[in-house]
Amino acid sequence: MVIAANLRALRADRSMSVVTLASLSGVGRATLTKIEAGHGNPTIDTLYALANALDASLGDLIGAPADPAPAVEVVRAGAGARVEGAVAARLLDRVYGHRLAEIYDATFSTRTRHADPHPAGVVESILVTAGCLRTGPVSAPVDLDAGDFVRFAGDVPHLYRALGGAARGVIVMSHP
Repeated sequence: MVIAANLRALRADRSMSVVTLASLSGVGRATLTKIEAGHGNPTIDTLYALANALDASLGDLIGAPADPAPAVEVVRAGAGARVEGAVAARLLDRVYGHRLAEIYDATFSTRTRHADPHPAGVVESILVTAGCLRTGPVSAPVDLDAGDFVRFAGDVPHLYRALGGAARGVIVMSHP
């Protein structure tokens, strides 16, 4: 139902008819009507075609409407909006208004690393790919397993520590 609501809202925001969207995307009008009604199971190719025709991102179609972000947001393994097809994908996070995003393949040791705050506005996002990791603001760290995702403000003191052996993950540092 999230896809249906997002698709209707995006189309309405652009004052675009079903016929026009069908023509621009190459998706049949009947298929489009079913998707907007919350029926059917669109493929990732169909969703990308619709997103492109709407000049929107895939996340705009499959993601839940943005709520005010909590100080620390965790997406557990298996959670998050998913699309299946020739490529299966899970939406973990969306980065808005940042001029630079750095992506790191990281290995974490069992020794706690206390990190000083980064410059104002820096946000850290971590996807744990192996092992278990304790991370986040020093005042509110979270424990994550492989497949879990976290986003937190990097401009506060924070920490990293593998639990029970080395852990691996992908870190995205978003700079304002």
